[in-house]
Amino acid sequence: MTKPTEALTLDYLAPRAIEILPPDALTDLGDGDFTATVDNHPDLRDDTGAPAQLGDVLSVQPDGTLQTRRAGTTGAFERCRPSTQGLIFRPQGVGGRTYLVPYTSTATPNV
Repeated sequence: MTKPTEALTLDYLAPRAIEILPPDALTDLGDGDFTATVDNHPDLRDDTGAPAQLGDVLSVQPDGTLQTRRAGTTGAFERCRPSTQGLIFRPQGVGGRTYLVPYTSTATPNV
């Protein structure tokens, strides 16, 4: 606890925008399901703790934790369906928890 005469200093954290996945991140698996490529995203790790690599896909764990898996992985945790609200993930299938990841089906700027 600080004393009344001590100054309280806080590190400044700039506000951050909500990151969303663009339409070109999706790969159609042909059965209504998709995977979302996140490449070497600086904030994501795989199940071993290794940093995400180019071509990696998003993997939503049963507790909602976001991880990555190597390109081409199409397991239950990597499959999603686009909706007007975002990408819907249900890693454990019927009866399991369902998660939303921000996504836009609208064309995005390419600057």
